[in-house]
Parts: sequence; C-alpha cells; structure tokens
Amino acid sequence: MSSNNRLTWINMRDKLAAMGGVASAVLGEPKSKMQNGTVSIIPEAGSVDETVLNAPREIHTVTLRRYENALQFPEDVIEFTLDAWRADICEDIFGDFDLGGTIAYVLPASTSWQYGYVTVENILYRFLDISISYRVDPTATFAA
Repeated sequence: MSSNNRLTWINMRDKLAAMGGVASAVLGEPKSKMQNGTVSIIPEAGSVDETVLNAPREIHTVTLRRYENALQFPEDVIEFTLDAWRADICEDIFGDFDLGGTIAYVLPASTSWQYGYVTVENILYRFLDISISYRVDPTATFAA
C-alpha cells in the first residue's frame, strides 16, 4: 500500500502560485528560462518509519525552490527577498496552511533551507531551497 501525492502537490502548487511575489509555481525543476520568483516543487524522498493498525505511516519530503535572477537586482535585494519568502513559507506551513486531506501534519523539526546558485539557459539564478517533510494520514490514503 502506498500513498499518492498528486492532490497534495496540486494544492501546494496552487497555494504557492497565489502567494504575493511568486511569478509562477511548477511541479518539478524548470528546464527553461523563468521569471524572477518562479517556485518549483521538487519531490525529494520518502520513508516509512512506523505502522498503525494495518497501514504504514509514510513521511514525504519535498523541496520548494525559489529562483531569482542573480544579476537583475543588487545582491542585498535578492537576499532580503529570499529570506522574506522563507519566513512567509515557514509561517504558513507551520500555521494554517492546509496541505490537503491526506496530510496529517508537517514535521517542523525536519524543515531546513539552503541557498545556492544555478545557471538555466545561460542565466545565473540565486535560489533558496526549503525542504518540507510531512506525515501522510494513513486513514485517509490507505484502504484494506
């Protein structure tokens, strides 16, 4: 038995796309030129750490990656923008953001973030990765 993340990822994508300052939200890593503020949802890992009755309890991890053109704005503007977005995401994820009916809760202690650079179609982007782990609710996603 295994859970399906389709609705969770669609819900995340729609929520991210509706956030102020986000140009677009996509599932998977973009492979072509993008706008500042593009956010991608990148599935990373999963595990089963326990079982409940007749179902495993899964943990899934995704990375939310935000891209900013590294040469379009002064460095401090980009860093402040990324940090403010990180704070907004963490506040939403740990607060009232609903990841969907199949998600029991987010695991705050497993949340981490890191910054980096990537070149896409000869454009240098500064990015911020936020790794979010969440517990799947086995009663909502598994059938005997």
